[in-house]
Amino acid sequence: MNTPERESVHPQSADLTQPSLPSQARVWRDLAWVAAATALAFACSTAFDLGERLYRSTRGGAERFQLDELPGVLCVLAIGLAWFAWRRYRDAQRELVRRRALETRAAGLLAENRRLGHQALQAQERERRHLARELHDELGQYLNAVSLDAARIRDLAAPHEPEIHRAALGLIASAGHVYRQIGDMIRRLRPIGLDEFGLPSALEHCVGGWRERLPNASFALTIEGDFDGLSDALNVALYRLVQEGLTNVSKFARASRVEIFVVRAPNAQPPVRAAVDEIVVTMLDDGPGTDLTQPRSGLGLVGMRERVEALGGEFHIASRPGEGFVFCARVPAQAGAAEPLA
Repeated sequence: MNTPERESVHPQSADLTQPSLPSQARVWRDLAWVAAATALAFACSTAFDLGERLYRSTRGGAERFQLDELPGVLCVLAIGLAWFAWRRYRDAQRELVRRRALETRAAGLLAENRRLGHQALQAQERERRHLARELHDELGQYLNAVSLDAARIRDLAAPHEPEIHRAALGLIASAGHVYRQIGDMIRRLRPIGLDEFGLPSALEHCVGGWRERLPNASFALTIEGDFDGLSDALNVALYRLVQEGLTNVSKFARASRVEIFVVRAPNAQPPVRAAVDEIVVTMLDDGPGTDLTQPRSGLGLVGMRERVEALGGEFHIASRPGEGFVFCARVPAQAGAAEPLA
């Protein structure tokens, strides 16, 4: 199975509105060639008397066909072509400046779009954290109180009131069911252990849960590098990537081998940039795969791409029918540090 090719999206730091030195060097070099060719032609004409020989050879028909008027006409034509080339050069320069201005504006709009997307994800995670806390602190406590009161009623009614005893047992079972459902909701809203134990432990817990849900699938998780000091937004985004990838596995590749790699490593970007820490998340399976040219109705991959790009990263997928599925996300390790979750 082929892994997706990485696309280079790193903008150059040079000022695109100014001509580069290599371009200016080529212009002067071309002008030097023109001057050299002109000087060589003049030297050859002088050495071999080409003008006199041409005049003598064409003297008979020159007056008849007015060939002696050609030098002046050719001089005007050369000047006109030079003027025409200069005008086209100016037009090309104006078009180039306009395109560069549009590219700069597009880059600014893209950066603004990513910033807004990042803020939306931040607000979403902030609301999820708030809901998880409310569910745990408020509903969890009340359900515990209901369970305790029902257990007290069960114990008091056991010898004399069988109907009340059975009702208390049913109330205890219902409270336990609701409590478990709330626990599942809290886990979906906020990754378990992410705040207390860090990203690696949370990912291991997440993969362990999917091992229990999908006993026919094989899961291998590899985590390399130091994941301390990452922003909360980045931790949550990386966790959601793995979580969404495992959800896709449960839908389309329930009995396959799944390999997950989460690696933090320096990335030296050409041509002269310093090494920058980045985190690479790769997940691949040997399931049925899919045809990426066909439209997809789900929003999972779209959401994954939006999360990664909102943090200034890259997201790639590759799949063919019968050849499994792979996605690769590359995110700067410093992403999301400016706006921590409240």
